[in-house]
Amino acid sequence: VALREAARDSRPADDADPDADPVLRTFLRGDLLVGLPAQRSRRRVLLAHIAERSFAPGTRYPERAVDDALKRWCAGGGSDHATLRRYLIDERLLTRDQGIYQRL
Repeated sequence: VALREAARDSRPADDADPDADPVLRTFLRGDLLVGLPAQRSRRRVLLAHIAERSFAPGTRYPERAVDDALKRWCAGGGSDHATLRRYLIDERLLTRDQGIYQRL
């Protein structure tokens, strides 16, 4: 454990690089989701990454467009688009009003 922590501390932090985040390294292979973390805080990190990469802030999306964007992440079999959509709403990373979705 101490060796892992020392290795983590010696790496430069790079917020722009998804490979720098251990959650993203664990649950993504490129732009493919390979699983969902059980721990809520880790799942939120992953969902925030997906939301930022898939939806522009303030843009309104019909449900079909949201599903299409999320299906691309799910091609690796790590989850399904409906589960991702529900989690994004639950975590308030997307809002939904009368079938229209928006990232704040």
